[in-house]
Amino acid sequence: MENTTQQTSVVDLKNISPDQLEILRAQILADEKAKAEEKKQNRLAYKDMVEDTVNSFAPELAEFGKAQTEIVNKAFDMFKHALELKKELYGYEDKQSSHTFTTENASIMIGYNEIISFDGTQSAGVSKIRGFISGLAADDENRAVLADLLETFMKPNKRGELNPTRVAELIAKKDKIKDEQFHEGVDIIVAAQFKSRTSTFVKGWVKERDENGQEKKTEFTISTK
Repeated sequence: MENTTQQTSVVDLKNISPDQLEILRAQILADEKAKAEEKKQNRLAYKDMVEDTVNSFAPELAEFGKAQTEIVNKAFDMFKHALELKKELYGYEDKQSSHTFTTENASIMIGYNEIISFDGTQSAGVSKIRGFISGLAADDENRAVLADLLETFMKPNKRGELNPTRVAELIAKKDKIKDEQFHEGVDIIVAAQFKSRTSTFVKGWVKERDENGQEKKTEFTISTK
């Protein structure tokens, strides 16, 4: 069988003339310049592609966003009278963040997305809890547990804020610790919380039948500022 293996020859720079070396150097520089130019052109092509895509698709997304806002506002308007009657009949509070209306074939929930923030006084509550823990005897078996609990539940995030979910877990443990100072600290933290509505939403489901007559439940979620 004929051997078709190609062997790469190695050029010994000692054996080539200065002119040949200069030609080789020029070829290398030309190759590097060509590669750099190719990369430059590819980057320009990428920017052109992104610009064309954004400019052509953004208006469609903007219209979709407007349609979302309109449909959410329409949902709130359509249930306005139902909410007034619900309040009269069942005495719900205006602080309720969402309301659900369900039939056999569909369900619609309208409401507000909310975030929990703090007014700045929560630090006094944290200090009281720290003071309670530091006042425990060094050999008190609860001290290490509570110190760990404090670091877990009261550790602020990068913005210096407490985690509302962690605070809720701490509140759940309040009754397990029989100490007035600890309770007062927790109460201060709770009182420092307040909710802010960030956006409105509509979500729910509707029962439909597919092309084979099989029943299916289609869910939907629409949120808007």
